[in-house]
Amino acid sequence: MNIWSEYLAVFLAALGALLPLINPIGTAMIIEPYFRGLSQAERKNHAFLIAVYCFVLGFITLHVGSWVLKFMGVSIPATQAAGGIVIALLGYGLLNNEKTPVSDSKAQVDIKTSSFYPISFPLTVGPGAISTLIALGANVHDSGSGIFSVKLAIIALALFVNLVAAYLCFAYNNKISERIGATGNEVMNRLLAFLVFCIGIQMAFKGINGLMKLNA
Repeated sequence: MNIWSEYLAVFLAALGALLPLINPIGTAMIIEPYFRGLSQAERKNHAFLIAVYCFVLGFITLHVGSWVLKFMGVSIPATQAAGGIVIALLGYGLLNNEKTPVSDSKAQVDIKTSSFYPISFPLTVGPGAISTLIALGANVHDSGSGIFSVKLAIIALALFVNLVAAYLCFAYNNKISERIGATGNEVMNRLLAFLVFCIGIQMAFKGINGLMKLNA
């Protein structure tokens, strides 16, 4: 295998691993209530800000995450368990959220205070994506590469491509919502909220199972 084939394999592996975890389309449907009442230009601005937050978080995690966890004595299963509990609680809250009219000013306040938490983390780049980036970074570090390497840059590029897709979905999800109507949108929101709750529970149990294996 030549060097370019190896780099392509790293890119495709990282892209495929992160895509279902970031889940641009599903996440866009879940966070749509935060964008309610915003103009198209405001949606684009906030979607871009969220994408930037996610990339910075992911980039830092990729490069130093494994070393920070080792230094603090925190295992990846512990991160998965704690993050899964947070996601499950968020999903439960979304599932039981009563739909109420939202004014433009209230929507803007909500999106401004929620752009990083919980929209960027953990709804877009959550414990699954974080643990995957840590594992990918640790694999590169273990192979003898330093904190900066071509393979880390390629993984960062795969993260960037996923977040470009997320930006487009976040910025234009209102067009999809208009087509499926208010009832369809409400049904989708409830189903996806339940899915978020289930993902959180599954991730928490996966982390707990990993902790039990570590202590066995």
